[in-house]
Amino acid sequence: MTELPKASEIDGEHTPPPAWLPGILGMPQHPDRDGAIKEAHARPPLPIVVPAIVHHLAFATPDDTASALFETLFDDVSEGANRHTIRAVDGLTVKWERHTEFVSITLLGQDDGTLGENLLGRLRNRWPDGVTLLAAIRAFIGPEASLLDDRIAIGGHLRGATRVACTFRPGPDGWMDMHFRTKGAGAEQLGRRVQRVLEAEIYRTMALLGLPLARRINPELSALEAALADIVDTLSNGGATDNEILDSLQALSAKTESLRATVRYRFSASRAYGVLVEERLDSLHEEKVGERPTLSGFLRTRLAPALRTVTSSEARIEELSASTGRALQLLRARIEISLNRANQNILQSMNERQHRQLLLSQTVEGLSVIAITYYLLGIIAYPVKSLVEQDIIPTTEVVALGILAPFVAFGVFWTVRRIRAHILEEEGES
Repeated sequence: MTELPKASEIDGEHTPPPAWLPGILGMPQHPDRDGAIKEAHARPPLPIVVPAIVHHLAFATPDDTASALFETLFDDVSEGANRHTIRAVDGLTVKWERHTEFVSITLLGQDDGTLGENLLGRLRNRWPDGVTLLAAIRAFIGPEASLLDDRIAIGGHLRGATRVACTFRPGPDGWMDMHFRTKGAGAEQLGRRVQRVLEAEIYRTMALLGLPLARRINPELSALEAALADIVDTLSNGGATDNEILDSLQALSAKTESLRATVRYRFSASRAYGVLVEERLDSLHEEKVGERPTLSGFLRTRLAPALRTVTSSEARIEELSASTGRALQLLRARIEISLNRANQNILQSMNERQHRQLLLSQTVEGLSVIAITYYLLGIIAYPVKSLVEQDIIPTTEVVALGILAPFVAFGVFWTVRRIRAHILEEEGES
């Protein structure tokens, strides 16, 4: 029977897909199948045997500085792109976890903490440029670990016969100390509990990064809202031309979209980290100890208002963008109405001009009939005169022309009307 690979053999993204899979299934694999399988085993907890001390640090790693940080920590570049790895370094178990925008490093030792602090001390002056510290937590774990002064400590009972206490304030040396006291908890179970507490604090820190940004943009946001109110007031009262209002709205819209693009990722990330904090706290099943506030309650009551501030600022930006769009629609409607009125005036003017042209053409037509009749009578006068002289027409020339004049005028009038009707018919067909 083919032996399945051990979990340790598939830990880390650098490990190739197990060779036995194609042989058994006999079919091609999706290129992301291996990554999807490994994600279920990502970031495994470290088994903790008491007494122990854990140093947990989180670093912001912009511009892909995570690989440089990995090289600094392990003096190795072969696994710099890994999402997670666990190694033994100088008597410590070192766990590396690469997240979307930060890296966490966990140092687990069974001593008094000297090994972890010595390792960090040697690396202190070698951190890559751009890497900044987000959190530094030191967890003391033991059967009789100090739980701090009850007057300042925060924490309660966790599932698995474990108590936790923390002040959530860095000490003089920069470390935020947590104390875990456990009796009878298994190493794997204790590792999961400690990891979830540490992750809750790290994710809380990441969620709160949106709060300073929200506070910084609030004055600018208020100024933009006031500018929009002034523009809408001008739009209502007609204190400026449409072009001036349009220029102002376009400038305001550009500033709003720039602001929204600046904060979109950070605010969205804050909400996502807030959800992760809630999930980690729910998994602790913490119970209250005396009058001491629970860790879960403390984190929730501090995190919720901050996230509401972030959400409120985000909602204000969205509402400002929507209001600017509505103002542009109102201005567009006003411009369209003005254009329609102008077009109606143009059409009315064209109708009046066509009516005048019709009257003029009718006048010209009447004059044309008279003129043509006059010239035709002049031409007809020559044969009429000859016929009168030959006594073919028994009357005078004047009388004959007088009799012919109405018939000639009617013929000219009828001919002109037929020509005009034919022209209009051709224009209608075209």
